Amino acid sequence: MQNFNEWQNTVDQPITEKKVFEKDPSKLHCIVLGLGEEEGTFADIVGNLTKKRKMKFTLINVEEAFISSVDVDLGSVVFQNYDGEDSEIEISKENSIVFVRAGAIQTLTSQALVSSLGTYGFFMVNDLESMMLCDNKMSNVIALDRNNIPTPKSSVITNVKSIDSAHKKIGGKFPVVIKTLTGTQGVGVSIAESKQSLVSVCQSLWKYDAQLLIQEYLPLKSDIRTLVVNGKILGSAERIKQDDKEFRNNVHLGAKTRPYKLSDEEKELVKQSARATGALYCGVDHCQVGNNYYVLEINGSPGIRSHFNGYDLESGKSVGKITDEEVLDLIVEYFVHELHRKPLFRTESGYIERIDIEGLDNPIRAKFDTGNGTNASMLHVDKLKIDGDTAIWEKNGNKFKSDIVDVSIARRLPTIEEKRPVIEMTVNFNNKAYPNTRIALTTTDSASEMLVNRTLMSIFKVAVNPDRRFILSDHVGKEDNTDT
Repeated sequence: MQNFNEWQNTVDQPITEKKVFEKDPSKLHCIVLGLGEEEGTFADIVGNLTKKRKMKFTLINVEEAFISSVDVDLGSVVFQNYDGEDSEIEISKENSIVFVRAGAIQTLTSQALVSSLGTYGFFMVNDLESMMLCDNKMSNVIALDRNNIPTPKSSVITNVKSIDSAHKKIGGKFPVVIKTLTGTQGVGVSIAESKQSLVSVCQSLWKYDAQLLIQEYLPLKSDIRTLVVNGKILGSAERIKQDDKEFRNNVHLGAKTRPYKLSDEEKELVKQSARATGALYCGVDHCQVGNNYYVLEINGSPGIRSHFNGYDLESGKSVGKITDEEVLDLIVEYFVHELHRKPLFRTESGYIERIDIEGLDNPIRAKFDTGNGTNASMLHVDKLKIDGDTAIWEKNGNKFKSDIVDVSIARRLPTIEEKRPVIEMTVNFNNKAYPNTRIALTTTDSASEMLVNRTLMSIFKVAVNPDRRFILSDHVGKEDNTDT
């Protein structure tokens, strides 16, 4: 039997080697949440592409489907009537890619369905929050403005009395553009040439309970639609209006498209805009007026019926014209790789939280260490000895014998390493038990009783707020005068 310090000097290799293999793409399940879409649409093309890749594909009609059962531990959900014909299907978060289309967020019921899948840990492209941000034109503008991205001046108008004030905010000139806060393909967008026209259009739309914003008018003959996947530019197309009387450049309204090669300045602007929404896949619309670029809006469910200039997702270099099918094939290919299927966590935790470890009488005050990339979370213990493949340890008067399943190597400086035995324990956090949690033991002096690493944070599905503590758990005191 060796004490901890002696054992560190004799162990050269991990006791157990665990290899992570890329999952077989043919085992993946590609799911589209939307409506019954027609031939040539996103869902139709993705369905054909996944069949070629021998992947399972399902279109879930959110107007008809409902969740009939859930197994939270296994991460599986059963949908009933997903095709409107009383069919049933079970999907698993372990092998699913869920594409969320605009039709899936149009009602409170469908929004709840999308939110539920995200909460259960499914990989969503995109999650409800980013889809809702992109769908609301004012939220779009606010997100871009918050990130110092140039956009047309915009203001919300709620009644006739607000019109003058809102008009002054955007420059006080005519014409102005009037938009409903939600709407796609150019629907709900009007132009007003005078105060009388502005009031008239607003009053007409308010009769239908529309929520409106006005925006400064930019004289455009075309704009640029760029598709972005996880911060990487996939393709760009110029949309050119064909009718001088039509001020909108939407393809569905007759605009023609041609491949467009972005400048370096435009590439950076587009990528910054996409990041501002949190969307994994989106379409960024921008334009140029004189020497200035403006981002018009970001679409969380962009159409692909355009002639795109493609870009290599790794190098960012232009590869020339790509077809609709090639665009979506690149998207599917990108998310086939497990490294790219990391969900976005919206639940916020404090940088200090309470952790309960099974067998310990007292709760643990744990620091959520976002810089900790070791293969196990660290726990400081009072005593530690190694007997072969067994760790004999004590914590707060509790004694344990645990199998050593691995070795964690912590580096405090480039020249200082510490080898820690890794055991598995059941931990409880935020009202849930997590069995077989990997914990690295140490007796070395530490400012923290426990350091939760990035892997465990991912299992907890939380993002850390650096300014708050104990958001999701009860307070655990610290025995000095620094604790408040």
